[in-house]
Amino acid sequence: MIRKIILFLVILFLNNNCSFDTKSGIWTNDEKIKKTSAKNNKVRVLFEKDEIKKSEFNQNFLIKTPLKVNLKENTSDNNSGLQFINENFKKKSKFRFSEIKYFDNFSPELIFNKKHLIFFDKKGSVIKFDDTSKIIWKKNFYTKKEKKLLPILNFSSNDKIIIVTDNIGKYYALNINNGELLWTKNHNAILNSEIKIDGDRFYVADTENDLICFSLIDGSEIWKFQTDYSLIKSQKRLSIVFDDTKVYFNNSRGEIYSFNKNNGNLAWITSIVEDVETSKSFLLKTSKLVLDEDNLFVSNNKDTFFSIDKNTGLINWTQNISSELKPIIAENMIFSISSDGYLFIMEKISGNILRITDILKDIKSGKFKKNSMSGFVAGSSKIYLSMNNGKILQIDIKNGKLSTILNVSRSKISRPFVNDGKMFIVKENSIIKLN
Repeated sequence: MIRKIILFLVILFLNNNCSFDTKSGIWTNDEKIKKTSAKNNKVRVLFEKDEIKKSEFNQNFLIKTPLKVNLKENTSDNNSGLQFINENFKKKSKFRFSEIKYFDNFSPELIFNKKHLIFFDKKGSVIKFDDTSKIIWKKNFYTKKEKKLLPILNFSSNDKIIIVTDNIGKYYALNINNGELLWTKNHNAILNSEIKIDGDRFYVADTENDLICFSLIDGSEIWKFQTDYSLIKSQKRLSIVFDDTKVYFNNSRGEIYSFNKNNGNLAWITSIVEDVETSKSFLLKTSKLVLDEDNLFVSNNKDTFFSIDKNTGLINWTQNISSELKPIIAENMIFSISSDGYLFIMEKISGNILRITDILKDIKSGKFKKNSMSGFVAGSSKIYLSMNNGKILQIDIKNGKLSTILNVSRSKISRPFVNDGKMFIVKENSIIKLN
């Protein structure tokens, strides 16, 4: 009897402390960010057995900073460039919500509407709140049965509409100002990609490796292209970019497609894996596609970074870099971080390597934990890399050296998101704001 009472009290405590309180939900009080000098830290980083050992190159090559930041807000090409970031973070605060189960298995995406932020909670409620964490609206359009499935949501938006897809086969549109439901649809497979809004339509791909163009007005299908089917479904979210006339998409089998935006006709297809490897496509992980002028850039965990001509699909050049992280393009340079902790800086046109720096050399000990990096962003002089142990590494672009470690959490965190100079990080039960 006593054990039952204790168990009841524990459950009651967890529920009260993990729920999303719409009345009192506010950012926690600011607290100082704990920082660790790269020279004096004792962080343990684990290495996997079969990782290919690399060496540093041209370490004395210095980049003149600050670099020019990117002021455009365009998600169509995934080309975020260097962002305006307050590079002297002193405080952090949290907005708590009910813990998202299976957080380790997906890559969360925050979207911003001016200074407002949009995310979701454990039961699939979409929440929009302001910079002081005041909830503007909170909406849930799932049945009791669907809520028990703990839906994971994915977002995209323009100035008027939010498009939502989930892992149970639904997709729907909300008014971004008040959260009212505009329309809702069901799809015969799970939609498992970025969502790209393009005027009065949007593009998204599913786990059958089909790319679909839907109407933004009512969610009806405009066209669909079926690519090669994969029996085993990849957990990696697929990537989509588009320009004035074409939409580009990478499927789970390591193939990149170019389509006519109006009718879905195929323009070209290029593979970024060896033919013998397609049977093991469920092991393949790729970075997001990045479109820059006339070229597409993408890397994979098979030790190859690609530059591809967007007009022909021909490969311009490759480099031996194993990375699942989206590269960043700044001026004539490409920044990529490999899975074993090397920062590569390359010339955009030629692919020539300017510098390779081992950013983890001061904190390496033992074996490297696989998939330990969530993603990175870059400002005018610093790179910020999220680690799965809750730390953010601050790296100087000038010399490629690790300068500071920000102790943000004790568990897995998302890649960094930047809005209005502030940095936001998602974890399983909260959003952390650094300013």
